[in-house]
Amino acid sequence: MRTNPHIEVRRCRPILGTFVEMQAFGTKADELEDAIEAAFLAIAQVHRLMSFHDPESEVSRMNRDACYKPVRVHPWTWRVLKSAQEFSRNTDGIFDITMAGQLVKWNYLPRYGARFGRGNWRDIVLEAAGRVRFRRPLLVDFGGIAKGFAVDRAVEILKRKRVITGIVNAGGDLRVFGSASQLVHVRHPKQPNRAAGAVRLRERAIATSGIYFARTKNRGRCISPLLNGRTSRAARELISVTVAAENCMTADALTKVVFALREQAAPLLARYSADALLLEQGGGPSWMFDPTCETSRET
Repeated sequence: MRTNPHIEVRRCRPILGTFVEMQAFGTKADELEDAIEAAFLAIAQVHRLMSFHDPESEVSRMNRDACYKPVRVHPWTWRVLKSAQEFSRNTDGIFDITMAGQLVKWNYLPRYGARFGRGNWRDIVLEAAGRVRFRRPLLVDFGGIAKGFAVDRAVEILKRKRVITGIVNAGGDLRVFGSASQLVHVRHPKQPNRAAGAVRLRERAIATSGIYFARTKNRGRCISPLLNGRTSRAARELISVTVAAENCMTADALTKVVFALREQAAPLLARYSADALLLEQGGGPSWMFDPTCETSRET
């Protein structure tokens, strides 16, 4: 059996609506293969639990039933709901997973017959024993947080399986752990062959949200799926936000907040020890960069 400490195993699979790539470094090839397989199984479980597009997922079940009776959910679903409420509370509702009804109306999300409702994140009640109920009809969507959560669960599994160093990349939601560092180029949404900026990560996560496929309606006005939960308005001025943070779920959620708040998000970024790269319409990149963090900017 090989015991070379420099063994690397790399695998890529289509899941979460994107391609997920994993790199694992260790001393035994067979253990690395087993660890990557277990990490992909964890990501697949997150997808089964939290996909809005799957009528049988727990998210879909909550959207159908939770306004009528408590719905028991998996501990991972509970954790994401609890984290989403924390982000909503800390942003005074700018981050809000109950914006799904608006996204359905704009055809960004499929219609499954559930009523849209007029509530918000405060109408989600987390009861004992992993049960969830809604005070009124709601549609929740984990699209702004679940992919980052899935990456974090994959990293958790890889570490538990004694992977020394690794990288998990889910279509731009990326986390690096161990001794490896990774140079990440942020693509310009309107010119994908050109980098808008780059950061080098070590023991850090990064996520990007951009207006790549915004639809057009109402006299040519661009309608983005990135919504301010407090105003229900779509982002317009920025076209891309990249956030680096301690974990991928936090980075994923904060990209939506920075879209809404721009430079006013600086105190919140500091609270989470996070950095941000903002790309504006017709302009170059601007950095909200914390030199005390483990993110380093590349020129």
